[in-house]
Parts: sequence; C-alpha cells; structure tokens
Amino acid sequence: MRLLLVTQKVDRTDPILGFFHRWVAEFAKQCEGVCVIGQLVGEHSFAKNVKVESLGKESGRARVSQVLRFWSLQWRLRKQYDAVLVHMTPVWIVLGAPLWLLLHKRMYLWYEARGTRWPLRIALCFVRKVFSASIHGMPLRTEKSVVVGHGIDTDFFVPGEGTREEKLLLTVGRITASKNLEVILHAFEQLPAEYRLMIVGRPITDADNALFSVLQQRLAQKHLRKRVTIQPASQDVLLPLLQRATVFVHASTTSLDKAVLEAMSSGCIVISTAEAIQHFLLPVCQATRQTLDDRIREVCGLSPGKRKEIAAAQRKHIVEGHSLSMEYGVFGQFSVLKYSSTQGINPIPNTHTPHQSLASQLRMIPVGWALTWPIPTHMPETMCV
Repeated sequence: MRLLLVTQKVDRTDPILGFFHRWVAEFAKQCEGVCVIGQLVGEHSFAKNVKVESLGKESGRARVSQVLRFWSLQWRLRKQYDAVLVHMTPVWIVLGAPLWLLLHKRMYLWYEARGTRWPLRIALCFVRKVFSASIHGMPLRTEKSVVVGHGIDTDFFVPGEGTREEKLLLTVGRITASKNLEVILHAFEQLPAEYRLMIVGRPITDADNALFSVLQQRLAQKHLRKRVTIQPASQDVLLPLLQRATVFVHASTTSLDKAVLEAMSSGCIVISTAEAIQHFLLPVCQATRQTLDDRIREVCGLSPGKRKEIAAAQRKHIVEGHSLSMEYGVFGQFSVLKYSSTQGINPIPNTHTPHQSLASQLRMIPVGWALTWPIPTHMPETMCV
C-alpha cells in the first residue's frame, strides 16, 4: 500500500507533535511508500520510501497560499498514494475530498478531541473510518468510529534503570485551562515540604499566557518557587524526567491525553482525577479533586516493590492497548488502510449527536470559507503532551 499522510507538523524536536515523526517512521516500515504533507516541516529523518512536503507555514506563508499548495500537491503526488490518512485536522478532508473522490482515493481521519465544528461533520460524510485513541475521542456518533489506542512508542518510552526520586511529582501538557493545573497545585500545597513538582509544558494562546501568569503569581504568593519548576521539553528530554519521577499527576478534562500513556509506558505511576482513564487505573491511583493529595501520599508511601508492581501493570496496559507496534494497538488496527473493505474492524458506537446529511452540512459552510478556512493556529488541546 502507498499512503498519503496529512498533518499539522513534521518535526521530531517539537514538544507537542514530535511523536508524529515516529508514526511516519512506523508507517514507512509497513507501506511501499509514504507521502507526508505537513502544514509546517522542521527537523526530520526518514527512510528512502518517505517523501515529505511542506505547506510553508514555517516560512510564514499565508493560509490561502497554503491551501493552494495543498491542492497542487494532492494532484502532483496522485500517482504515489492509494489512500489518505488525515491527522487531527478534518478541514483537510473537506478541502481535499472533491479531488480524492474523482481519483478514487480512500480517505481516513484520525481524531482525538472535543471539537464538533462543521469541518468534522462534513469530513465524516467522506471518510471510510475515523480512528480515535479512546471512546471519548470522537465526540459525534458515527458507525465509522474505530477506537485503536494512542500509538505510544513503547520501545522508546521505557522504564529507566536508575532509582526514582520518591517525592518527585511530574505533570506534562500544554499550560491551558482544560489541564486543571490549579487542581494539581492545590493538592501539592497540602503535601509536606519534601515533595517537589515539575510541570513540563508551555502556553500557546493568549488565554494560555494569561493563565501562565496567574500560575506564576500563585507560586510566588505561596512561596513554592523552590519546590515547583515549569519548563518546556522535547520528547527526548521528557523521557529522562518520566524515568526519574515517582508519580505523574493528571487532572485534565480533555480526552485521553497521550502524555498520560507515555508516563505509564515509562513506568511512572499515574494518579488521575480524569474520568476518561479511571477504568484502567488501580483504585489507589483513582482520585478526585478532594482526594488527590491523599492518593499521592499513599502511592509515595508504598514500598518500592509495590510501586514497581503498579508501574508494571500500567505499562502492560499501554503495550497491549496503545502501542505503536503492529502486534498491538494502533498499527495493528490501521491495517484496514491496506484494503478497500473494512472487514475485521468493529466500529465502536457512542452516544453523542449523530452527524447530519451532506446537504445539511454543506449549508453550514460560511460564505468565503476557502479564504477563511478554520485550520487551527495552535494545536488541539488533546494533542499536547
């Protein structure tokens, strides 16, 4: 099979979307050829059967110019791919569907977010399947939904050989309201002085920056600057942190966060208040806003042997359900892309609002939509590590 991937960014050093570099590398192992169209392209290195094209966002190209280049590339590369997988941004399906239908190219979408705007609704009319990491990741009801796991590189995110710092807590993700960092800080404030917290992430939007300022003021007022550090990090830098910390603290309200699964794969015990992951956490790791600090104390107070048992159980869940490999998880399910039929894939129904007919969706398109196309200027929250 020859595959076209359309994504927001191809850059292995990017702290948010750097993981997609490994996705491309894995697809390259399974496909005869892979073409990648990235809205922005940075540092990358792939096998000879991978061709990477940029829409020019890194050079400041205007959105309209990016759309025109996209149309040019989908035509120019047409003989080099049989199927299309669009990652996270359904507007590319809307923009590309007319030509892909004429060329008889099979279209698929990966989507793990909460947004239900018109591009997603229209894209569902064209794609054969929409893949998500969890049942919470696809907010619209559709029989095309397939839950495949998150595609974690479990060969990269592995437990370290060194000793973990018992009182070191870690949380990873974009600094934004949905991550509920104030809940984590409130729990941390109840802990003894020997505990330390590392927040790995950065703000992106103006609202994020305003929240970041509030967090900094809170740390100063509570005299926590020596106990709490905030820093961005690429995935290469993140791994040693996941191997050092004892507990990964999570309070996000978004869908199944990839950073949580990377922590589990790395042997860092996850304690979470999020409903989306409660079902695969042991009771000692399930928390609420009110019990978060108690759960942290309880886990950190366990013997090293007991903590290793919990960490091993969490990693096993990721290897078997969210791995990047073909044997388990995402790429085992993505084998549907090799065939025109969908035999062997069991859709996962959900209970959200069903998408409407194509005609009703087309009426939702704003006048001049091609000139004001809604490709996000920042990453969706659930894509942030």
